[in-house]
Amino acid sequence: MVCAALVVGALTLTACGGSATADASSRQSKAQLARTADSVTTANNYAGIVARDTGANLTDVTCSGATTANILTTNQGSQPPQINAVNSGTDLVTITIGGNDVNYLGSMVTYSCQNSGGPNCGTVDQAAINTALGVVGRRIENVVNAVSYSTLLPDTGGCAGVPLTADQRVFERTVAQRLAQATITAANDTGATLVRLATASHGHDACAAAPWVEKYKPASGRTAYHPNEAGMKAAASLVKSALG
Repeated sequence: MVCAALVVGALTLTACGGSATADASSRQSKAQLARTADSVTTANNYAGIVARDTGANLTDVTCSGATTANILTTNQGSQPPQINAVNSGTDLVTITIGGNDVNYLGSMVTYSCQNSGGPNCGTVDQAAINTALGVVGRRIENVVNAVSYSTLLPDTGGCAGVPLTADQRVFERTVAQRLAQATITAANDTGATLVRLATASHGHDACAAAPWVEKYKPASGRTAYHPNEAGMKAAASLVKSALG
């Protein structure tokens, strides 16, 4: 989830979330980053782009590694729950969340590390991920307006920059599909507006000619399997369209 607050005229928007919305590969220089001991955000995430394009005032409490609990109830290090940024003056909340609850990007990085011969890669507990996927939808139902995750893998096959085996690609596609469906179901059940980034980013995966996300080993200052500049701009455009 991403949690940031945006004011467009009389409209105040609060946006919350984790690294897919907070940091990712959209940053252009370290000077543009706002850092605390526990989180990293950038003005080039989709909330920041929406704010600049609309002239809005933005309060961004997105934080790498955030889970649904860090949005609603649990401190993330020294950072309080992101929902605390929402107040009586907030008109709209946008959130991208759930991926860290089910170790979505983390499992892809672990597999890629293992298959590349990297050190200290860790392991992937597929059973635990499947269990988490069974409950993540109920957690996401607590959000107000949701932005789904970018598509990371093509429908079939792979590429050299995404070192996953065929079985691992099948597993990760299933995780992505179940997470996207959980977000859709949560939005439908709560009457929230869903920004369908997962659908819009189809064909812009990490192996595509015009990707919206990075490969496993991106350039310095970027993050594996996270949105790049094009991905953040596309997400911002979708959010602005949803605002009407």
